[in-house]
Amino acid sequence: GGGEGGGGHAAMAGHGTKRLHKSRYETISTYICNTVIGQDGQDSSTRAALKDLGRNDLEVPMDEEAYRTLTQAGVDEVLAQHIAHLFVRDPLVIYRERVELDDERETDHFENIQSTNWQTVRWKPPPAKSDSHIGWRTEFRSMEVQLTDFENAAFTVFVVLVSRVILAFDLNLYLPLTKVDENMRRAHLRDAVLQQRFWFRKHMAPPEEHVDDPDACEEMSVLEILTGKGDHFPGLIPLIFAYLEAIQCDPETLELMRSYMDLLRRRASGQLATAARWMRARVAAHPSYRGDSRVPDDVAYDLVKACADVAEGRLRASELLGEQPIPPLRTDDAYYVPLMRRTIARGERASLLRAYAARYSAERDGYEGEGGPGGGESLP
Repeated sequence: GGGEGGGGHAAMAGHGTKRLHKSRYETISTYICNTVIGQDGQDSSTRAALKDLGRNDLEVPMDEEAYRTLTQAGVDEVLAQHIAHLFVRDPLVIYRERVELDDERETDHFENIQSTNWQTVRWKPPPAKSDSHIGWRTEFRSMEVQLTDFENAAFTVFVVLVSRVILAFDLNLYLPLTKVDENMRRAHLRDAVLQQRFWFRKHMAPPEEHVDDPDACEEMSVLEILTGKGDHFPGLIPLIFAYLEAIQCDPETLELMRSYMDLLRRRASGQLATAARWMRARVAAHPSYRGDSRVPDDVAYDLVKACADVAEGRLRASELLGEQPIPPLRTDDAYYVPLMRRTIARGERASLLRAYAARYSAERDGYEGEGGPGGGESLP
């Protein structure tokens, strides 16, 4: 950020003199929940309450004018602080035709700032105009894209299920933000998944027995965070399966969830390599690599080709994925095919309907013959 001191430029956020402790690409600096339960059982929604509880314990530069405007308009001070913090940045791109807008109807000016703050979590209001119902959203943005659809699905489903677990079991995963920043710093280190320990809450729910500090946190390995530690911390994966059982998840979906959770557990234990460790090993083993941190062109080419081959199912990488098969990527239908405009002739239509009606009738008869429910059930 800019240096401290007087002067500056009146047209710039913070007059161009306010120190910014983080870049646009960073961890969050504030929690924005509007209800905070303290140890005394009382709730509050103030900046002071979050700070007193030791959660929002970072210095948060704000655009003071934006903060006053928001609070005077009735926005609670916790959310107003978050938005005013975003507005310490200047716009990166402005389109000439989108400068003079009616802010009562358009949100471009807000989104210009909002969408160029790339933090680990993003709070997203609904769009001003939309034909479909789009509600309030939270983006979890800290993870890196993986090589295969299976891996990306595993991490995505894990995040969604953890969010459902938090809501269903009324859990508290808050950490002081200074410890969140320290976790991120450690996560950037080589082989952090195995070599580092990360701050996490000891008690995600009020403990059944008395403890000195129910909000205490401690250092845990990624494997402990996922699978549990001692008698006081059950782990996120067991909680996920408890939730799936509580909602009576069907057996087929449950088996898929097991394969996803197994990938995460084996990565955390070191049984399977992370993508970073897998790529480092391939570079180190390449005959053209001299161990001098210089990556020759042929090494870079072979690495990228190997990544593409794994992603597209041409190369089996058991050290990365275990026994999980990755089906070959089909390219015959990979491009947009517009719906045809021709009218289907009566004879062709009748033939298609007879064929599909017969198939679904046979499937239905077989299903009911095996003890399935009667005609009240509809086939997909």
